[in-house]
Amino acid sequence: MNVANRMSLLGTESAFDVLAKAKALEAQGKDIIHLEIGEPDFETPPHIKHAAAQALQNGYTHYVPTPGIP
Repeated sequence: MNVANRMSLLGTESAFDVLAKAKALEAQGKDIIHLEIGEPDFETPPHIKHAAAQALQNGYTHYVPTPGIP
């Protein structure tokens, strides 16, 4: 497969670098909430699930603008 030369400029997934640092801090006894790889280590609270369902019902099914929403 031919890939563009610019592909060599891509580094490793930075989330895994953050995970390694978080694991090191955890080994030192620090309390870490893992959000670095997009899979939190706790259940989603009910009010968040409800808000997400409402947002879907109201048509909010796309990414927000890069600057965020006011």
